Amino acid sequence: MSLEVIDLRSLSPVDYDSVAASVRKTGRVVVAHEASREAGVAAEVIASITERCFEYLESAPLRVTGHDIPYPPAKLEKYHLPDLDRLLDAVDRVLDRPNSLTGAGA
Repeated sequence: MSLEVIDLRSLSPVDYDSVAASVRKTGRVVVAHEASREAGVAAEVIASITERCFEYLESAPLRVTGHDIPYPPAKLEKYHLPDLDRLLDAVDRVLDRPNSLTGAGA
């Protein structure tokens, strides 16, 4: 298995051409960011990609974000930010593979 990672260096404007090309090639998308889940950048990116590439998506796009709480003090930040386990769990879910965090998948 291989993954394609796109680091959006700018959020205004978002490089939707690169993201759309990746979605057309892979059929899947996982968007990660540090802010809360609701009304975050990931939701906007996923909405735009769904509008542009719906026919290419093989699974529902997923977001890996911070938790829906006020941003924590610095000493608690590591519990709030998305980590590798949460990212890999989302990748497993978009690939419909079993995973250790949620137990979801095939």
